[in-house]
Amino acid sequence: MDDLKAKTAKGVKWGFIDSVFGTGILAIVNLVLARLLSPHEFGIIGVTSIFITLSNSLVDSGFTGALTRRKEVSPQDLDTVFHFNLVTSSCLYLLLFLAAPSIADFFAQPVLTGVIRVLGLSLIVTALSIVQKVILVRRLDFRTQAVVSAVSSVLSGIAGIWMAASGCGVWSLVTLQLSRLVSTTVLLWLCSHWKPSLRFSMTSFKEMFSFGGRLLLTALISTVWAEAYSFVIGKIYTPSVLGQYSRADKFRNMVTSNISTVMQRVTYPVLASIRDEKERQSRAYRKIIRTTVLISFPAVLGLAAISEAFVLVLAGRQWVPAIGYLRILCLSGLFIPLMICSANIINANGRSDTTLYLEIMKTALAVLPVLAGIFISIEALLWCTVAVSAVSYIVYAVMVSRSVDYPVRDQIADILPFFAVSAVMALAVFCISFLPVPQWLILLLQLAAGVAIVVLFYEFVYRTEEYLDVKSSILRLFRK
Repeated sequence: MDDLKAKTAKGVKWGFIDSVFGTGILAIVNLVLARLLSPHEFGIIGVTSIFITLSNSLVDSGFTGALTRRKEVSPQDLDTVFHFNLVTSSCLYLLLFLAAPSIADFFAQPVLTGVIRVLGLSLIVTALSIVQKVILVRRLDFRTQAVVSAVSSVLSGIAGIWMAASGCGVWSLVTLQLSRLVSTTVLLWLCSHWKPSLRFSMTSFKEMFSFGGRLLLTALISTVWAEAYSFVIGKIYTPSVLGQYSRADKFRNMVTSNISTVMQRVTYPVLASIRDEKERQSRAYRKIIRTTVLISFPAVLGLAAISEAFVLVLAGRQWVPAIGYLRILCLSGLFIPLMICSANIINANGRSDTTLYLEIMKTALAVLPVLAGIFISIEALLWCTVAVSAVSYIVYAVMVSRSVDYPVRDQIADILPFFAVSAVMALAVFCISFLPVPQWLILLLQLAAGVAIVVLFYEFVYRTEEYLDVKSSILRLFRK
């Protein structure tokens, strides 16, 4: 138990280092680009991302989850997944290459033809690195991934900013994304001791696809749910409006996606490894949920509270419409890490069919926000998304209670104190925005006040085991 706890704690630590130094660097680069480029150019990338993200789900085809969950992985399993991913990505790229002119005509944006054809190469690049990532995840080697992520973020950031400053417009964003994937893949191949052979096992393929196939459908439906809003905004409104929405969504995802990704990558192999020990797994999952909301709730609600100063100071006044979008998106973002953790434990127990049904339910509910966006406004779409996310989380919690011994009332009781602390902090931080001082000073005061309120409360009022573990990990990191 202690060994598992130590491995998990080490994985979480390096996962967050990855978020800070890898994704954090990329976030800074995007803020610089937001000052150099216009919302229209970010909107063009937003449209392209709809098709790239959907295609990437097909490239993976659920095999990442299937490989991670297996207790033993043979060399032929790895070879089979590698070759399948490579062939699938090549076929999808050819399809995107041929469909690019039609997509450009549909959105009335001729530049999309070239952008899709170039950025579509990322499908093949991604396919080349999937197995290497799985191997590192199975080893709980997040240190290597963190170093690779940081280096690739720096290299791609330099290239993207240089091109934007040179007046390359939307192509600087294309370069940023593609160069980051290329450098990540090259570094993973250099760091990995695994190299593919020409073997392909149909038996291995069938065994993994029986589980991964449902994960594939789940990922596809989840992607459709996530990208439907961008599709509607890009078609009904303008690329500039989509750019504002995309920036707000990216700002929100700086918090929600990073936290969710770290917890998912680290905890999934851990939960899968103890799936035959139900009581132990239940205790581990409860600790994961409490640790997740300890970190995510203050970050998400804090971001909502500082959104005005954050956007104005770091991105500029051309992004003012994104402020209102960001505040609403943060509310729906409260539920994203919770739903991802729920899917994690369900999949770890082999019930990928359940997560598929949950995604179908969530996607069906997404019709309401889409209709609100078409017939009312983007704000109506976003508020409907908050409602859909809340309802979806309750359903996820019910499914979790059927998978492990963790009743819904206990799940809610565990997260409510963390929500209360975060809400009080956010309200106090928001009040600072009314001070008659420059926005940069408001932002600094808000950040300092937010951190101080949260730390003081957990130090002296609600001193939880999860807080002490996180605090201990941070202090050890600084001592090193």
